[in-house]
Amino acid sequence: MNKTNLIIVPCHSIWKIDDRLDSENYGQYPEHWFLAPFQYEGHDHLAFIMHSLLAVEKLLDDVSGSLLLFSGSCTKADAGQVSEAQSYLSLTRKLLTAVIYEVELPVSLLNSTDVHKACAHIAERIKAQGLTVTGLFTEHISTEEFALDSFDNLLYSLTRFHELTSNYASSVTIAGFGFKTKRFLQCHACAIDYPLSKIEYLSYEPQPQYSETEKIEAYFNDLNYQESKNALELFKIDWYGTKEPLLSKKIKRNPFTLSPNYRLPFELEKPILDDNAFFETMIQGKMPWSNSSQI
Repeated sequence: MNKTNLIIVPCHSIWKIDDRLDSENYGQYPEHWFLAPFQYEGHDHLAFIMHSLLAVEKLLDDVSGSLLLFSGSCTKADAGQVSEAQSYLSLTRKLLTAVIYEVELPVSLLNSTDVHKACAHIAERIKAQGLTVTGLFTEHISTEEFALDSFDNLLYSLTRFHELTSNYASSVTIAGFGFKTKRFLQCHACAIDYPLSKIEYLSYEPQPQYSETEKIEAYFNDLNYQESKNALELFKIDWYGTKEPLLSKKIKRNPFTLSPNYRLPFELEKPILDDNAFFETMIQGKMPWSNSSQI
């Protein structure tokens, strides 16, 4: 594959793949997903769909030079050994196939204006470029199925990209929640020495259905607080997620005790006692994507 641009969708849940038993299941209802309690208020499941569609839009900017990876492991025991990544890919493919073939979509899905508009625009672009959904998903979209947190989403996707293309990504686009931007850019990219100038972040936030401005503000204030408390501040002192409490979170998300077989560009010790020393000794300027390296 002569591809150099990596597009990542960090996955956050598992769609209940319908296996053709429910033609109305396009992920538009919470019950179509294995959601955590905190993912209901903001209608996160609709944001998951939008992250996927934003990524496909980006892919269509340069299909021949780009690869889209859905990233996420088998994180839910109740879902069985179905990965977040595979479920996102299956849903996105089902949705775009329906739109291309002008299948009548459920009203409940059409009520999501952003999803409806994005699907229509993508369908136009696919047709205009002489592409097919089958070709798009066969040749330009794949999965990374071992990531257990956002650090893994970035590192494992870069590694998987190289595994599939034999190239190291010269640019990265991440399609995800805007409130996680700092985590990816200030923590993860820096921890693996990936140049920030080569990363683009496409944001789509949760959409709480409140009419009162005060409730919306309260929701996002709490969202940013929880992100800072439970992720950003933790990764600032545990760059690689090898210590508590981040390590326990990863173990909890791995009910099938899966292990990646990627050839990572560095060995992750557990725990890394001094992140800064580890970075200076093992990472800085030594990664195939470091500024001092030739990608």
